[in-house]
Amino acid sequence: MTRPNGTPREPGDPAPGAGSSPALPFRARTATGSVFDALADAYAATRPGYPEQILVDIERILGRSLFGADVVDVGAGTGIATRLLLRRGARVVPVEPGPDMLARLLDDTPGLPAVRGDGEALPLRTGVADLICYAQAWHWVDVPVAAAEAARVLRGGGALAVWWNDVDAQQARWWQRQQDRLERMSPGYQRGYRTRPYADELRWTGHFEEVVTLSGRWERRIGLADYLTWQRSKSYVAAIGDRLEDYLAAERDSILRAFPDGVVVEPFRTLLVIARVPGPLAA
Repeated sequence: MTRPNGTPREPGDPAPGAGSSPALPFRARTATGSVFDALADAYAATRPGYPEQILVDIERILGRSLFGADVVDVGAGTGIATRLLLRRGARVVPVEPGPDMLARLLDDTPGLPAVRGDGEALPLRTGVADLICYAQAWHWVDVPVAAAEAARVLRGGGALAVWWNDVDAQQARWWQRQQDRLERMSPGYQRGYRTRPYADELRWTGHFEEVVTLSGRWERRIGLADYLTWQRSKSYVAAIGDRLEDYLAAERDSILRAFPDGVVVEPFRTLLVIARVPGPLAA
C-alpha cells in the first residue's frame, strides 16, 4: 500500500471537532440490532475480504506484531476482518450490534468472546486493547463519540484502525450505469457517500498523536449470480424496497453487456486510516 498525496480541506468540510453521520438517510443500528441482520446470509457469502497488507501496515505503524495483541473488531458483522486478525495471531473480541450478524459470525468462528454493542458505547473496560478496528463500519458512527470511546479502551500507544474496500471503477460504463440507477431508485443514495476527510476528522478530536492514511488497489473475479447476491447484501440496495427485483434485473443485463462470460472483474481501492493514542505501547 502506498501513501496517497494529501489534499487540503475544502469549503463545506466538517469543522474541527464536528460530528459526522452517515450520508445515507438511515443508521445501521435499529431498535433490535442492525439493518444488516436481514442481509447476513448474502453478506457472509459474497462480501470481499481484505488484503493482508492492511495488517502488515498496521503492525508497522504500531511498531509491534499483532501476534498476541488484544484487538477489538467493532462492527464485526459476519467476521470477515475478525478471521483475518485471528490468522495473524491476535486475540480478538468482536463487537457487533446485530444479533443475526453476530450469530453468523459465531457459527463460522465458534468460541470467540463476542459481545453485542457498538462503537459509541463500547461494552469494555478502560485500557484493555492494543488495537481497535472498524472494517467497512466507521462511516456509520458519530466520530467524536466513537473516537473518545476508542481512546478510552485503548492502552497507551495503541491504535484505532479503520478501513474500507471501495469499488474503483469510476471510469467504467457498467459502474456509472449502476450508480445512476441507485441514485434514482434508492432513497437518498449518493455515489460519493463515503467520501470524507476521515484522517482530519480523527485529528480534530484531539485524542490521537499520529494519524496515517494508506491505500492500495486490487481486484477480484466474481460470477454473475454471486455478484447479484453481493448487491443484495448492501443496505442501500435493500432500501430500494418493492423495486428491488427491477433493480437486480437491470443490473444483470448491464453486467452481461460489460462481461459477456458472466465473470465480473471488480477493481477495488482499499483505504486504511490508522490513529495512535499517546504513550508507549507494551510489547
